[in-house]
Amino acid sequence: MYLSVFSKKNTQYVWTEIIFENLSNNSYYYEFQLNFYDDAGIQKASIMQDGYVEQNKAQLLYTFERGWGSQEPGVWVDDKYFLEIVFNDVRIAAASFECGEEDVKGETPLLSTAEQIFTNTQISEKPNNNEASTSEKNLEELLLELENLIGLESVKKSIRENISYLNFVKLRKEKGFDDSNKITLHSIFTGNPGTGKTTIVKLLSKIYYKMGLIKNNTVIEADRASLVGEYIGQTAPKTKKIIEQAKGGILFIDEAYSLARSGDDSRDFGKEVIEILLKEMSEGTNDVAIIVAGYPKEMTTFIDSNPGLKSRFTQSFYFEDYLPEELLKIANFAATHNKINFTTDSQNFLLEQFTNLYRTRSKDFGNARFVYGIIENAKHEMALRLMSNPNVNELSNEELSQITLSDLQKVFDIEQKKKLTLLINEKDLAEALNELNALIGIETVKKNINDLVKLIRFYNDTGKDALNKISLHAIFTGNAGTGKTTVARIIAKIYKALGIVEKGQLIEVDREDLVAGYIGQTAIKTSQKIDEAMGGVLFIDEAYGLTSDGNNFGSEAIQIILKRMEDFRGKFGIIAAGYTQNMKEFIESNPGLKSRFDKIFLFEGYTSEQLWDIVELFLGKEKLKVELGAAEYLKKYLNDIYNHRDAFFGNARFARKMVDDIIFKQNLRVASIPVEERNQFDLNTILIEDVAHLKYSDDKPSKTSLGFKFNDQ
Repeated sequence: MYLSVFSKKNTQYVWTEIIFENLSNNSYYYEFQLNFYDDAGIQKASIMQDGYVEQNKAQLLYTFERGWGSQEPGVWVDDKYFLEIVFNDVRIAAASFECGEEDVKGETPLLSTAEQIFTNTQISEKPNNNEASTSEKNLEELLLELENLIGLESVKKSIRENISYLNFVKLRKEKGFDDSNKITLHSIFTGNPGTGKTTIVKLLSKIYYKMGLIKNNTVIEADRASLVGEYIGQTAPKTKKIIEQAKGGILFIDEAYSLARSGDDSRDFGKEVIEILLKEMSEGTNDVAIIVAGYPKEMTTFIDSNPGLKSRFTQSFYFEDYLPEELLKIANFAATHNKINFTTDSQNFLLEQFTNLYRTRSKDFGNARFVYGIIENAKHEMALRLMSNPNVNELSNEELSQITLSDLQKVFDIEQKKKLTLLINEKDLAEALNELNALIGIETVKKNINDLVKLIRFYNDTGKDALNKISLHAIFTGNAGTGKTTVARIIAKIYKALGIVEKGQLIEVDREDLVAGYIGQTAIKTSQKIDEAMGGVLFIDEAYGLTSDGNNFGSEAIQIILKRMEDFRGKFGIIAAGYTQNMKEFIESNPGLKSRFDKIFLFEGYTSEQLWDIVELFLGKEKLKVELGAAEYLKKYLNDIYNHRDAFFGNARFARKMVDDIIFKQNLRVASIPVEERNQFDLNTILIEDVAHLKYSDDKPSKTSLGFKFNDQ
């Protein structure tokens, strides 16, 4: 049985059946690559299948099946997807499919090119009643289509002015003027997500083609992953191959700033891509237009990373965020496209929500992409409302296509209000706070958590929405043994007691738990761990390991993490921890990390006095007291250790190991006392001979190790 729509609730794996006929009598090796993408063009997985065809096997059919997904349903969400089929590095076809509420039988359409799926729906104020394809439109019709796009006024103005200038240069050349400057189409697009950059670049390809500035109207899209190789020597061939594919048209590089990472890292192959692009723009055949896009601030860093970039990219287009009224127009366009409409009160409510969101937006605000998500969710709520009607079959077409105020209120409010009205579990909260406040040091962290408790109480008392005001994500930086993992466990309990997460479990992972060694598996492993953490907290220890490897698998894990943080905002928390300098590099490795991890806590190393408090605390849990002479000796020892510590000093972890060692020594001493002579003082007291093996600077080398030797006296 073949499906065209897969149930998001039940689907574990989506399987693909490939049947190909061998038309050659020659023997050869073949390699199929199956690439799964969502409708935003983000790759979810890549699966390889290779084999060998023997000589004189023409007309034979070869069949194989490959699937991707997860053991647990949920990795496939409401979305449109497509599968790209690549044979021996040549894209030969693509197939589209969807995920929805239920399975739908049917065969998926086979498309000759993946561009048929990548092409975005044009967000136009006026419906396109012209049945002719965009490529068949003349220049005037294409320019009119540009004008009819919602918003983007500054971009439209820049494009009009640029087209006028290009026509001027073209006219002068036709009149015989010997202009030394070449007509350059290389451009920079800056703006936040969902502002129409991809839509505009595809429309520009049609306009430039009709003007005779490029040979074809194709757009080849690329990003860091498709340009940068995993090992030395792989980047140049990958980049040159994509440039060759884009010849005659436009090469569009989204998030181009990722090619120019901060710092002078000779191992970063992104710089090699930039050099190849510069060479193509200066010494190439001038038959490809290169357009780079990304966040405004990050693209400034990209341009400044190499002096040659500023002179090559002479055109710049800034894509502003859509205004609330423009977001409403986009919503109405999307609704019309989905054959639904809004009641008057629901439309007024939608404008009010867009206004509030616009005023509080960050650079990650999704603009049109966000609006399309709202429409899909509203349609879903409408369906649930209507299907609960026992007379659903008698409903009119108008009733079956009308979004009401209640539908939109559920999309924007219901989950948030449910989360905020959860009663605080005072008993569990008190226990968790006592556990936190009993820890030595970390005063800044304690204050922040106690302030959070006050804030949640205030929001609950006043009925305010706290979902977008409280971040569940944080970065913990500090050396080993400073309490990062311990605090993360306590915070998970506090989140649960406050009702801002449902379950409160802490899932502890490191790089090995998230990253796989083969293409396509990292997304599965990372998604599974995030699923485990849903309703609680995912604690990523030594998170910088995701950016310090020599391949893209760690980056793939980060992309999955960022997407799930956005898709399931408020559903779970992520705490990433590691050494201070390493975590600084981790945050700077991807602009999306800095915007989502807006809280950074420094866990400072413990002072010698705090180390003594920790030692007393550990010994107290074992019901052991320290005799005065032993206490003075230990304080001197800890002070000396503190003065000679290095960047890898273990802090509380060091203290724990030292206490275990002292207890072992004490137990050996007490074991040597005849049973009839032992008393409570012997059993419960640490004496000077139990700690004398710990040598400090007066009578020990500068480097001291814990542990014991049986010949110590």
